[in-house]
Amino acid sequence: MGSSCSSGQAHKDKDSVSTRSEESTACCRSPSYQVSGKKSSQQQQEADRKSKKQQQHGNHSTSLPQQPHSGVILEASTVVAAVQQQLRGNNGGGGVQVESVATPSAVAFERKPTKDGLTKVRNIATSSISADSMSLSSPPGTSVQSPRDFDKCETSLPQEVQQLPENLQNLLMGRVASARTTTKTRKIVIYVCAADSQDCCIEKGMLHNAVYPTFRDYCRRQGYELHIVDLHWKTGLEKQQDHEFPELCLGELARQMEVAYVIPVLFLSNSLGTPLLPKTIEIQDFEMALSNADNKELLQKWYKLDGHAQPPCYRLQPIASHIPGFKENSPEEKESALNEWRSEIERTLAVMVNAFPQELRDTYLTTVVEQEVHNTVCMSQELARRCLWLYRVCAPAGGQSQDPPSSGEIELRRRLEALHKDLKNQLNEKHILRMPVRWVEGGLDLELPEHAQYVSDVTLQLNKHLQALVDTIIEEDQTKCVLKSSYGIDSRLFQELMQQTGFCQRAAQCSINREAVLQEIKSYVVGESQHPLVVYGPRGCGKTTLIARAAQCCHTWQPEALLVVRFVSISTQSHTTEQLLKSIVDQCSLLTYGQQSWAVHNIQSYTELLPRLLAASCIHRPQVIMIDAIDQVKEYGTQNLDWLPDKLPENVKIVLSVADDSLVFTEIQKKVKNLSALIPMPALGKLEAQSILMASVMQYNHSVNSRVQDCVRSSVQDCTLPLYVKVLAWQTSWWTDKDHDIVPKGNVTDQLHLMLEELETILGKERVEHALALVTAAKTGLSDSEMLDLLAHDAAFHSQATYVLWAPGCLFWARLNKYLAPFLLWSSVDGLSTLLWRDDMLYNAVKQRYLGDETRRRWAHQTLVNYYQGKWADEQHSGMTGRRLLQPDKTSKCYNRRKLDELPFQVFWLCGSLKEEFLYNHSWLYVKLCGSDVYHVLEDIALEEKSLVTNKGPEKDLLFLRKFLEECSCALAYDGRQFYSQLYGHLSAIFGSHEGKTPFHEGDLERKPSSSESIWESPEGYKFVRELYEVCCDPPVLSLLPLQPLVGGSAGSEEGKNVMDKLSVSAAAASSGGAVEVEDLDQLCRFDMVTRLVDNPDFVVTVSTEREEISVWDAHDAIPVRTLVGVTHPINLKAIDDTRCVVLCRRELRIYDLDSGEFVTRLKGVMNQKMPYYGLHDRGHLVALSRNRMYVNLMNLESGDCVTTFKAGEDRFLNSLLVSGDGRVLVCGDETQKPFPLLVWNLSSRKLLYDLRIPHHDFVTSLAAITHEGHYVCCVAKEVDEPCPNFIVVYDLQSGTLFKKWKPGVNTVSLDISSRDGCVISGLEDARILVWDLVTGNCRWYLCGHTAPVNFLRLDSLGGTFLSADSVCRDRSLRLWDLNKGELLAVYTPERPVTSCEVTRGGHFVVLALRGLSHITTLQLRGPQVDISVGSENHCYGHPENLGKTFDLRDEVRAAER
Repeated sequence: MGSSCSSGQAHKDKDSVSTRSEESTACCRSPSYQVSGKKSSQQQQEADRKSKKQQQHGNHSTSLPQQPHSGVILEASTVVAAVQQQLRGNNGGGGVQVESVATPSAVAFERKPTKDGLTKVRNIATSSISADSMSLSSPPGTSVQSPRDFDKCETSLPQEVQQLPENLQNLLMGRVASARTTTKTRKIVIYVCAADSQDCCIEKGMLHNAVYPTFRDYCRRQGYELHIVDLHWKTGLEKQQDHEFPELCLGELARQMEVAYVIPVLFLSNSLGTPLLPKTIEIQDFEMALSNADNKELLQKWYKLDGHAQPPCYRLQPIASHIPGFKENSPEEKESALNEWRSEIERTLAVMVNAFPQELRDTYLTTVVEQEVHNTVCMSQELARRCLWLYRVCAPAGGQSQDPPSSGEIELRRRLEALHKDLKNQLNEKHILRMPVRWVEGGLDLELPEHAQYVSDVTLQLNKHLQALVDTIIEEDQTKCVLKSSYGIDSRLFQELMQQTGFCQRAAQCSINREAVLQEIKSYVVGESQHPLVVYGPRGCGKTTLIARAAQCCHTWQPEALLVVRFVSISTQSHTTEQLLKSIVDQCSLLTYGQQSWAVHNIQSYTELLPRLLAASCIHRPQVIMIDAIDQVKEYGTQNLDWLPDKLPENVKIVLSVADDSLVFTEIQKKVKNLSALIPMPALGKLEAQSILMASVMQYNHSVNSRVQDCVRSSVQDCTLPLYVKVLAWQTSWWTDKDHDIVPKGNVTDQLHLMLEELETILGKERVEHALALVTAAKTGLSDSEMLDLLAHDAAFHSQATYVLWAPGCLFWARLNKYLAPFLLWSSVDGLSTLLWRDDMLYNAVKQRYLGDETRRRWAHQTLVNYYQGKWADEQHSGMTGRRLLQPDKTSKCYNRRKLDELPFQVFWLCGSLKEEFLYNHSWLYVKLCGSDVYHVLEDIALEEKSLVTNKGPEKDLLFLRKFLEECSCALAYDGRQFYSQLYGHLSAIFGSHEGKTPFHEGDLERKPSSSESIWESPEGYKFVRELYEVCCDPPVLSLLPLQPLVGGSAGSEEGKNVMDKLSVSAAAASSGGAVEVEDLDQLCRFDMVTRLVDNPDFVVTVSTEREEISVWDAHDAIPVRTLVGVTHPINLKAIDDTRCVVLCRRELRIYDLDSGEFVTRLKGVMNQKMPYYGLHDRGHLVALSRNRMYVNLMNLESGDCVTTFKAGEDRFLNSLLVSGDGRVLVCGDETQKPFPLLVWNLSSRKLLYDLRIPHHDFVTSLAAITHEGHYVCCVAKEVDEPCPNFIVVYDLQSGTLFKKWKPGVNTVSLDISSRDGCVISGLEDARILVWDLVTGNCRWYLCGHTAPVNFLRLDSLGGTFLSADSVCRDRSLRLWDLNKGELLAVYTPERPVTSCEVTRGGHFVVLALRGLSHITTLQLRGPQVDISVGSENHCYGHPENLGKTFDLRDEVRAAER
């Protein structure tokens, strides 16, 4: 393992700010803010009053009252500290604990990381909000100016936000117009293009039945959806040879390209397929063709001038206008009409071929496959790069007709050759699959061995190339498109903001004139009102588009404003009030403090936190929150507005929209007393509605005859709602090429039902009923591949006429999406795309129509239950090979998110309860917490609780489960794998640990709970909870279990303040001459360092600088066995052996005996003020950097004398000191020379071995490590002149040569090396950890999971495991890794930020020091194949008679100093 690089790093930065801060009690005055000009005495008094008010508020520990929110927000200056504290969750519960606040003239110390622990000291001005010390004074500007004068105090965004890419900053700040959004999801689509669907049906069948299932499973294991679109099955629609089928194909292609990575697979050989007549011809082109045509009557028969089109053109007439049989339902008449139509096509095309020049033939004459190739390969280099072309090469048949080809055949052959040429130029040569096969009469025959071999070869080639393409897409998506967590910000918030902003941008593109209402919203946003603004109106009146436009204009009205905009129910994170408020609070918290909130996930918590957060955030910039359709939250969440404050602070605006017939609006009317805050949506005027209607009609159709125009224009006399106009205009597009009467109904509901009736007429009543019932019954919508699976197993979508049985389902789903396109919405569920209803009114209409009947509702839910339970996977039907899908909870490392979210919901609505199968099943809870999130589990509980309230009342087990999940929601949302860890920590306080050290008492369940505890009434009724505790004692997965209860004994209570705390406080006061005033002991209940002993893994040592205390702890029981108080300002400690240690006390090195609690000696000399570095040579000597940093002293630990010195030369200043674990090798950095060298000494021979340099590069010596035996040293280096990411170098110190060099491409922020494991470990700025093999030089493992830069690494002394963390606690979780397997062993997120940590006993124990706690916390690794007896044996530290003693060393140290 690597030795520490900077032993005295804790002292370094402190000294760099002020020399006087260490040696004098007087502190430099650091004002909270600066304002140009002098303040009047009245202003000064006001400033002092506000500062005093805030200080009084912050210096007392308080809990927020658990009562309904009063609706009035506190003033900003009184709540900043409380908000900061609750966001960090320092008291581990739902209440808020406020730490003491320094006066403006004081200097606070902020902890920063060191290699030996998680903290070091930094001198900061108290005007800043400290990320660790939580010490702050009045926020800038509060003492001298109103919050509205934000422009006078230019406050930058938090550093965490500033480090984000510009686009993510725009998303967080709500800059809708500037943000770049993408709708790409983790979806891959194979789009099949086929010239002759009957000729290549066998090859396509193999793609569906043999290739697709394999790759679909492969993609699922990677977390991606694989869908296949194939509309070429020679169905009736394709046989019509009109333009509905090609438009459908191109529309479906465009729909998939919007959200997916498309792989075109082209089946094209010697035919272009069926030719089509052009749909429209420009006037001049038609007149020219007419003049050249030999059959003018035929052209004039099928093409008529369309004067309503823009621009006017000649349009192909409906087929039925000249062939009446085309409209008949009789198969015989329909077939006869089709034959006649084919004849008409051939004749008309022959005329056009002769009449059009080649340029116009290329423009107007086309086939479906030509259009598909044009829209994929020719229009997109990306699609061309992915396209696969299967080209079947076969010898021409003998005895073929020798008749000369017709002009039409010649034209088709010419275009085919041109298409082949274009494909060869555009496609990658390896993607052109030329497959030779012998042609026989009747096509492919799988009974022939050579044909069977051909099909096998086709399958093999498709597998090979699709594998490469899928891997490339996944790699590209992961690298460029996936939003990843960074700087402690959860990627799910980025995903939500991307989805909300994208929806807002699209919704804002509306032509409806709402300028008057927009002006009212603008006046509110820039005005002085301190009440929420509510926009209300009937459903479908355009409230969503209004809010979207207002959001887009917001930064025009208030350029410096921070905007939070949400549209309810367009994403899973906006379905419930709780989820909605969480994302809003997280966004506001990030913009104010640079971190997400750490709050209990319930309405009460957010009701208390949101007002305080808004009051703090508005100090720097205006804050605007816009929420659309707040009345549309789902039934599995809270449906009230208790969280909405009646009065807002200055600079904060909240705009809501709500339907006027909802219960929420009734509640708003009671809550909002100021009637001017309620703005009605004005109705559209009839002329305006007509204008919008006709504009929409032309947009959807490009041409509508005058009869239809008159019909729909008159309909808006009865209803002018924008949704009604939209529905009516869209209906006209269904019948553009058909003679059909539009029937306006005069109201939205009836018009929606008419639209659904017509949809049933077009697509089939039974099919529409089944499909829409399934879409509507799903909780979060259905994906394309899921819907195709469901339709494939429905007999209504089967056909014996197609090669695959379920082919009609493919065509139907594409047509359904085409006909309902404006009313469907893509939604991303953790990166997977599903379809939802865009309009709530249509959702309700569909639900009433297709799920209103109990039988049909139960059928829909049962079908979805069968699907997600995988009951269809065992079907033996050969035609279902491609649509049989197993539904495991987890595949490889990827969970089945869709099943985890949907199955409990469907079971509940089918059976009325889900608790026995899911909620009281700890295995399911664990899987869902890992694969979905804790918020969806809470939604399941909400459904069950509503059912219980209706039936028999709440259950205690369920109540406990909900309370536990709410309290631990942040930790479990971060990583569900700590479910058993968190649960054990909560239950061990009640039931006692399995060792019996904390026995269970009946009264524990009956006691009055603290703010951080769940509500317990009596021991009866907790059967499931008891079972959970028994499981947690021996968890089924590896877990870090806290051996000390997480709840029960609150650290802030009087009982929790032990004698040691009081003695420490008195010692601190005495050492500072009584100048320290402590209002809250949590200020001093802090350990700055935790370190293990040399040989005894059962005990650890802690250092508390402020309390001037060193303690030895029993790591297993978290009991102090020795305590030394009165140690003069201990900064750093190194264990010499199990009893002696050397301690850096200010600028001196002192030796203490930890067993006897004695001060032994003081080493001569004074350490450097900024760089007090030292390290052990052996148990009798140490090396330390001299005061002037020009040489290194070798000190005798017995006498304290300097034995010898090491010096590299004149005027060379050393800036680091690194000693190998065995004490033989010393490495120092030299900051004088350019470039910075590394100097290597042999401490045994006391000689300089090497002067290591890299031209034009500097070593970052703070990031360096050395192996225990000193054979290798690794260090981070950077280029001097180029702003490139730094890189890692490894030197072989036996030869002095550069051994390895690695460039991760991202800055390395932590480093360690292990000769035992043969590797170097580097923590990166992008939150990854890379493990490099010292032998091969390859990257052995890529380890992911952290959400912030991993700047803390700690190897276990026995090797094989290491601990990783973010020392700044942006990501407060700890991760324990297996170096041999490259796997995560366990993860744990404590309730409080970590100040220091240590790993011992081969990774079996992790010891934590948590902010505000007066004791350490020990985590034990338990689970399968873990010996839990490790560390449980009896052990004793030093002499038994000293057990538990506290030694006061103040007099002893003073005597030694004299």
